[in-house]
Amino acid sequence: MPNTINISNSNNLLPFLNYFDQQGIEWKSVAEKYQFPEDLKDGEYWLPSHQTMAFLNTIMRKSNRRIGLDVGRLITLEQISPELHSAFVHCDNLEQAIHTLIEVMPTLNSHVVVWPEKIEDKWYLCHRGAYHPSVSGFDQAEWFRAFALLSLCRSFLGKTWEPTSVLMSLPGHLAKDLPAAFSSVSFTFGHAFGAIEIPLSDNFIGVEPQKREHDWHTTLDALINTYAVLPWFNVEWLAQLIGSSPRTLQRRLADQGLTFRQSRDNARCETATKLLREKVSPFETAWRCGYTDLSNFNRAFKGWMKQTPAQYQSQFK
Repeated sequence: MPNTINISNSNNLLPFLNYFDQQGIEWKSVAEKYQFPEDLKDGEYWLPSHQTMAFLNTIMRKSNRRIGLDVGRLITLEQISPELHSAFVHCDNLEQAIHTLIEVMPTLNSHVVVWPEKIEDKWYLCHRGAYHPSVSGFDQAEWFRAFALLSLCRSFLGKTWEPTSVLMSLPGHLAKDLPAAFSSVSFTFGHAFGAIEIPLSDNFIGVEPQKREHDWHTTLDALINTYAVLPWFNVEWLAQLIGSSPRTLQRRLADQGLTFRQSRDNARCETATKLLREKVSPFETAWRCGYTDLSNFNRAFKGWMKQTPAQYQSQFK
């Protein structure tokens, strides 16, 4: 994957483009408007993620269809990502698949994070996109992510399996008149992230770096780089993900001469500087680095770089 931070593989659009062709929805002129390659269906390209979302949102408005919902219901995991599908070939159950998903996902995209989490004593497979809810196409992207994870679960739990509970971060008014097929599923909207309830053993551990002692620190660094962008990312949250105690986790970091806060801030600083160099606004950068308040981000960034985000960005214009 190219070394940039807000891109999507054009293969992710194929299920949508096939759907548009099947439904007689004209999409090529819209793709041209967003300066997508003419051979979008046949070639493989890295596209700006915000452009991809805006493209889908434009077609949704023109066609008056809930594209993320409609396409999501029809797709299989292999159609969404052949790379992910092949990664799961050697998995015998959902728990192994989730371990693989956490390991592989950061290599396939730069703007979606997934993780397992226990919420009110029930396991959920959680997901969060990097973009602010105000970004055009946010709701369609979230529906599609939810169905992608549903497709993964059905690969191991059966084609007709449905979760008991689904959490969505999009507001409820964007999800009126859900299909009757969802009548047995409890939806909660306006959540901090998306999630689907899944059957996992009580003692399930999302990541087990202690089983790979030879590269424990490498694994931990990768996890911090992946999840530091979550607003609630703290030492307790990470310790739960890896089945450790906060004290043990902090001690292992201290062996490297680091504190948890240093490691988290280093990851956030690296993400922030990349985004700002790519002309992403300070507001959007703050959101993608785990800050829901711009002033808090400005204060943190100034502590890291001795200048404001705007001052830093002005050097690259």
